[in-house]
Amino acid sequence: MSPDRPDVVALLAAVNPVPHDPGTDRTLDMRARADLAAILTSLRDEESSHAQGPPLSTKRHWCRRAVVAGAVAVVTAGVLGAGMMGRAPWAGPDTARAATPAALTYRPVPGGADAPTMLRTLAAQVRQLPRDDGHGRYANVTVREWSLWTRVDGRQVTSEVVPLERRSWIADDGSGRLSTTVLRPGASPRTTTAVYGPGGLSMMWPAGSLSGDSRTLAEQLGRGHPAGNGPAERLVAIEDAYQAMPLEPSVRAALLRYLADTPGLLLTGQVSDRVGRPGLAVSIDSDYSGLPTRYTLIFDTTTGALIDSEETLTSSAGKLNVTIPAVISYTVFLGSRYTSRTE
Repeated sequence: MSPDRPDVVALLAAVNPVPHDPGTDRTLDMRARADLAAILTSLRDEESSHAQGPPLSTKRHWCRRAVVAGAVAVVTAGVLGAGMMGRAPWAGPDTARAATPAALTYRPVPGGADAPTMLRTLAAQVRQLPRDDGHGRYANVTVREWSLWTRVDGRQVTSEVVPLERRSWIADDGSGRLSTTVLRPGASPRTTTAVYGPGGLSMMWPAGSLSGDSRTLAEQLGRGHPAGNGPAERLVAIEDAYQAMPLEPSVRAALLRYLADTPGLLLTGQVSDRVGRPGLAVSIDSDYSGLPTRYTLIFDTTTGALIDSEETLTSSAGKLNVTIPAVISYTVFLGSRYTSRTE
């Protein structure tokens, strides 16, 4: 089915929790295309080997902005980011409430310090660390996150949450490699890899270009994350920086200071992330994405690196078919180094 069919767009608009502005649509970035290819490859392979198996459970999902720019474009293309869409107007009475992952357990930080104080103290420690971001022409980043596939069949939408592990190697000239592994529960991991020549890939900021000077860094981040979007945009900017490239200690320290200046920032507490690593969590509450959401970043207290990012609906699900509070997305940062090889 063509992703450009207007009837599909009209149907999906009814369940999009964020009003759609046609002027904001952009082409899906390369990471989203790689994710989509990996998911669809995994689905085709599994459906071929289990053609007579039970039907997939029906879940409802919404768009995660870190994966793609346009919510309607993502759904009609067949892939969404981690999150949940509420019951559609055409859904049958047997539609199950969407399952969401358990919230992490946060513990109070002894001493009663606030978030800005903790972050600035950590930044001072991190700035003294030796460089640890590796050497080589390729910026290599590995993350694990939610994604899902969605099939639109007539007036029925069938979706399934699928964890992804994504690895990227990107050189200054835009060449490199993207590898996406679908980690479907109960199935063998399936990996899709794409290789790009010069100019085939791009990053929001050139590799190694982010500054360790706080004022310069704030200007760099602000070009793609305008202050007019509200304080939560600062947390999005930090996550995007870690998604883009390895960061040396001086830049990590500057990012911590940048985050410390965020109005309304909360000290969420000590926590173990989704893969069991200890960290310090800070959060901000915002409805800038369309629903009241708590955005949380978790940092390693030795290296100052971002290790986990979480989004949780706090007081209202809107049209989303989830139980409040509900974790609607997370991204785990597993590794980041410059390297001379794409493997």
